[in-house]
Amino acid sequence: MAMPRCLLALCLAAPVLCQAAPLYTVTPLGNLGGSSGDVRALNNQGQVVGHILSPDSAGNAFVANGTVLSNLHPEGAGASYANGINRHGTIAGTVVEAGGVSRAVTFAGGAIVELGSLGGRGPFNSAAAAINDGGLVAGTSDLADGAGQHAFLHVPGQALRDLGTLGGVNSMATAINAAGAVVGRADTGGGSYHAFLYGGAGMADLGTLGGTFSEASGINDQGLVSGFSYLEGNATAHAFVLADGMMVDLGTLGGNNSFAYGINNLGQLVGSSEVGGGLHAFVYAGGSMADLNGLVGPGFEWTLNYASDINELGQIAAFGCNTLSQCQGFLLTPASAVPEPATLAMLLLGLGVVLLRLRTSCQP
Repeated sequence: MAMPRCLLALCLAAPVLCQAAPLYTVTPLGNLGGSSGDVRALNNQGQVVGHILSPDSAGNAFVANGTVLSNLHPEGAGASYANGINRHGTIAGTVVEAGGVSRAVTFAGGAIVELGSLGGRGPFNSAAAAINDGGLVAGTSDLADGAGQHAFLHVPGQALRDLGTLGGVNSMATAINAAGAVVGRADTGGGSYHAFLYGGAGMADLGTLGGTFSEASGINDQGLVSGFSYLEGNATAHAFVLADGMMVDLGTLGGNNSFAYGINNLGQLVGSSEVGGGLHAFVYAGGSMADLNGLVGPGFEWTLNYASDINELGQIAAFGCNTLSQCQGFLLTPASAVPEPATLAMLLLGLGVVLLRLRTSCQP
């Protein structure tokens, strides 16, 4: 796929940000006695969160430090899920009570704190999806009148803030950045759902790649948004990155569909794409999409099906299965050197200047 004009200009102006994906070493995350599950997020310390299915097939939230998994599942709960983690190791997630009601929570230092719901205490479900380094949490909750579910923003010490919709019934938050900007998807008045960005001015519709539906899955500190959108006709969906108001189609690995999830502050994205009848994890860097299964070196006997997050060091949280139908999470670490913190800061400053200069030239 040819590099889009604006991304090409970005690479010419800031080539270090557009280097091709490196090779990776792979660390298996282990298990908790069950199988399968999910990996959702990681921080810059390389801690990965997600859930493992226990022997009774209930979700058990975990945090992994290397190959050591710590079970976060509270005693007596029906299920638990860890969905986001910040640099302090505070985790955003969900605990399902024995009675079936889901509670948005944070896990920190062995303590579990309920965040409440938009309906108040009672039989109202809520779930926390992401947390930033300031402790702000994005999630989704039932409404008090039972009319639907809305995305919320939790600021410590305050009641949940209802983020509304794009004119329809429901909305769902998926990610949050350092400034507290929230992304996700929200119903429109026309019966579809679109990717949204919630900032100080309220919820903004990010549009689509020509189809009826889209969803934002990640946002970095420069405001670049990752996600997926259906194309015209709604037969296929493609991963996208949205920069300076323009949604760019990232293509696929050769199949029909692709989905972008996490994005870091260097603008590198990860996700999943159809290829050869299956799903393969990808990293998007240097203006092109690369199959992570071709970047892990020989002797790796698993297929990486999707990658959920990428941190500032280029480490990737991914999930895969082998030919015995065993599945688990992995941490991928670049084998090549990564920028020093001071260099990274200068690169991010340069990225902001470049995006500002491209604001006019990248308009359709």
